[in-house]
Amino acid sequence: MKHIATILLLSTGVLSYAAQDEDVISQQQMALLRQQTIALQTQGGSLPKNVASSDDVQANKSSHLRFHRKKKVIKKSSVPPVSEMKSNQETLIPTMEYESTPVQVHTAVDVDPESADFYPTALVTGDHVLTYIAGTPVISSPYLGSRPAFDGSDYIVNISSINRDIRLMQQRRSLERAYTKMGYAQPDRPILALSGAVVPFGSIGRLYFDEADADWNLGSSELDLAAILNKNVEAYMALAYNAAPPANGMPRVTNSAMNLNMGFVNIGDLERSPFYSTLGQLYVPFGRYSTSMVSATLPMMLTRIKSRPIILGYKSQKDSGLFAAVYGYRGEATAGSTAVGGANLGYIANLWDGITEIGASFVSSVNDANGFQSSGGTAGTFGGFGSATNGNEDVKQIPAAGVHISTSFDRYSITAEWVTATSAFPVSDLSFNGKGAQPQAFQLEGGATFESFKRPSSVGVSWQWSNQALALNLPRQRINAVYNISVWKDTVESLEYRHDIDYGQNCYANGAAPTGSVNTTSVGSGSTADTVMLQIGVYF
Repeated sequence: MKHIATILLLSTGVLSYAAQDEDVISQQQMALLRQQTIALQTQGGSLPKNVASSDDVQANKSSHLRFHRKKKVIKKSSVPPVSEMKSNQETLIPTMEYESTPVQVHTAVDVDPESADFYPTALVTGDHVLTYIAGTPVISSPYLGSRPAFDGSDYIVNISSINRDIRLMQQRRSLERAYTKMGYAQPDRPILALSGAVVPFGSIGRLYFDEADADWNLGSSELDLAAILNKNVEAYMALAYNAAPPANGMPRVTNSAMNLNMGFVNIGDLERSPFYSTLGQLYVPFGRYSTSMVSATLPMMLTRIKSRPIILGYKSQKDSGLFAAVYGYRGEATAGSTAVGGANLGYIANLWDGITEIGASFVSSVNDANGFQSSGGTAGTFGGFGSATNGNEDVKQIPAAGVHISTSFDRYSITAEWVTATSAFPVSDLSFNGKGAQPQAFQLEGGATFESFKRPSSVGVSWQWSNQALALNLPRQRINAVYNISVWKDTVESLEYRHDIDYGQNCYANGAAPTGSVNTTSVGSGSTADTVMLQIGVYF
C-alpha cells in the first residue's frame, strides 16, 4: 500500500506537469517523471514493508524550487537522466536538489458501531499529517479535456447552452477513453468539474433618437458545477449573476443576486448506447445560436427557450453522425392546453476538410421563448407575455420552426440560421401594422482565426434581420463586427462594433395587456443606433 501511494503521487505529478503550458514544462522533464514511475512499478514487489517508517523518512529540504532557463541538454542531477534525449527547446532546470518522501493512507480498521457511517482518513508522511479526508474523496477539475485551451474555450462554462447535456456526455466519453488509453482503471469516485466566468464589459454609443449612452457593467458571470457520479449519471448546475436593473427603480447593485440558470440530470453513456435522457431546467434543443460576437444574435433573442423539460435523445457514438431529440414540458400560456412538445434533428459530417453541422428544430409553442416573455420595451409598451404590468399569459400557443447550418474549415467558419413562427398570432395577442404578427429572424456570420501580437485571435462579421418583431423590441437589421484576442491565458478580450437599423416610422405594433388595460403602441423610429463594446472575459 505504501509503495502504491508513492507511485500514485508520481503519476499525479506526471499528469500535473503535462497539463501546464508547454513553455513552462518541457517534454524532457515529463519523460524523467514517467521513467521514475515505471521504475517504481517494476520494483514495487521488492519494497520492504517498513519503507515508510519514521526512522527511514527524511523531511523535504524545501517546499519551493527555484528555476532558471537554459537551452541545452539536461545534465546529470539528483534525478536519473533519460539516455539519448536531446532537445534545443528552452528548458526549466531546478537549481537545488530535493528529496522524495513516501506518503501513507491512514484509515480506520475498527470503527465504532455508533459511527459506522464515518471513516476518518488521512494522508501521512512520516509523523506529519498532510491532509485529512472525511467522506468520499472526489476529483475536481475546471474542464474535462486532455489539455486546457489558451483562451479557456474548453472550460465547462463556455460550452454552448444548446445541447449542453450532449456535449457533457461527449466530454465524459473522451475522459474515459483517455484513461483506457493510458492503461488506467476508470475512477471509482465522483469527478467534480467546477468552472466559472467573470465578464465585465463596457459600451458607448448613440441610440435611435440620437441619445448618447455609455456604461460599464458586470455582464454574464456565472459558476458551473458538473458532477460525474458514475458511468451513467451526471448532474449539472449553473448559478448565474443577474445584471438586470431592479424593477422598482432601485440602484442596480441591489439586484446583484445569483440565481439557478440551469440544473439538470443527464442519464446515458455514449460509449455503450447512443440513447440518453435529460431532466431538469435547461435550454430546450431548439435552434443553434452560434456566434463569435459579444452581442446575442437576433434568432437567439427571439426564440431561445429555457424551461423544465424531459428530453429523450439520440447521439451518434462517433464524433460525426446523426443527433435527434424529442422533449416535452409545461408551458406558461394559459389559453387552452399548457402542454408543449418539440423535436430537434441534425447531422454532423466531415466535409471539405472541415466539420459541417446541419439541423432543423420544431416546438409547438414559441410563447415561452425569452424574446416573447420579456421584450425589454420602454415603459407603457408591451413588455412580453410574462410582464406583470404590460403583458398577459392568456394567449394562444403558436408553433415555431428553425433551420441552421454551420461549417468550419482550415481557419474559417460560416454560420447561417433562420427561425420563425409557423403562423400568425391573433391580433389581440401580438400585432404588426394592425394584423397578427408572425415574427422571424435570420443570421449570417463568417469568421476567421489567426495569430496577432503572438496571441490567439479571431475576427467575425455578421448580418442579421428580423421581420414583424417590432413589438418584441428587436431591430429590423443588424450589422456587427468583432475582434477577439487572448492576451492572457484563460481570458478573451473582445472589441465589437454594432450597427442597428430600426423599423420604419410607418410601422407600429402591440401585444397583450393585463385584463382591463391597454398597452401603448410601439412605433418604429426609422433611425439607426451605433454601439462600441469592450468585453474582458475571465474563465476558470
